[in-house]
Amino acid sequence: MIEFDAFYYDGKTSARAAVRVRGLAHSLHITGSGINTEIALVEVRVDARVGDARRTLALPGGAQLQTDDHTALAALFPRAHRLESWVQTLERKWGYALAAIALIAAFTWWCAVFGVPLAATAIANATPATVESTLGEHTLATLDKSMCDSSALPAARVADVQKHFSTLINGLNDGYAYRLEFRACGGFGANAIALPGGVILVTDELVKLAQNDQQIAAVLAHEIGHVHHKHGLRMTLQSAGVAALVAALAGDAVTITKLAVLLPTVLLQSGYSREFETDADTYAFERMKAIGLSAQYFAEIMTLLEQQHNARSGTPAEKTDAARTNSRHALDYLSTHPATAERIDRARNYR
Repeated sequence: MIEFDAFYYDGKTSARAAVRVRGLAHSLHITGSGINTEIALVEVRVDARVGDARRTLALPGGAQLQTDDHTALAALFPRAHRLESWVQTLERKWGYALAAIALIAAFTWWCAVFGVPLAATAIANATPATVESTLGEHTLATLDKSMCDSSALPAARVADVQKHFSTLINGLNDGYAYRLEFRACGGFGANAIALPGGVILVTDELVKLAQNDQQIAAVLAHEIGHVHHKHGLRMTLQSAGVAALVAALAGDAVTITKLAVLLPTVLLQSGYSREFETDADTYAFERMKAIGLSAQYFAEIMTLLEQQHNARSGTPAEKTDAARTNSRHALDYLSTHPATAERIDRARNYR
């Protein structure tokens, strides 16, 4: 038999009474001034131990016992808090505690580096085409309101580029309704942006920079690759966080609108990862080969873009302050699609 002292509260008043508790085979016998009751052990709930703090035993009807006799409770309820006992043992050993901290830090790092991207990829792949298309249209509307004006290109020039674009998307049948949009977006110069759902925006500046339509087609093939692999949607979902991932999958209209506002910033300022760029490049080279275009055109336009980017970075001293400001703040294709000698060489060597 196990006995211990405790304070008894009836659950109806704040009064307490000193009692003696005897632990029997299947019950607790509580005696004290005006108190004589027996309660089955299965009806008693013992709180977890926190250091040497007083323990509480919850009794039926809101009554409770409070005691400092941890040894007695451990003997009476040996299976009640095995996990807590294990944690307390770990807390007393610094080596285990430090190992736990390291494990938590490693898990947090894994979630940030791999977990969220994996979740974003899974959600993006499960996102209905209608949701993705709606996000793309909202994003285009956001760009039109804040960054872009209507294209000033001649209709004949637009038609020529549209013809090459139609050849690129002909027969793809990958579930996307691709559409090419032209805009004058002086704020980010020569650029092309792939939006979720299949909308691809090309700036007048990019069309003017290219030496021929085949070079523009090479950029468009690369952007189609980003759409095909859902890169824009995946990047946006990663930036928005897990809550947005779930809401986007459910097609929540408010969340889609918020993502549409976020997406231009993500695409224009964060840039694509090396993995995404490689995937889009590979897609572009294969698609160009399928329609009879050489990957050399991709190398050519990337070289032109890199030359323009370098020229902007090295602003001549004789330029005015206003010109320096415009050069410093204007974005270009390499701001979101960083070119490297390796990528250009890969295009030149593609067969």
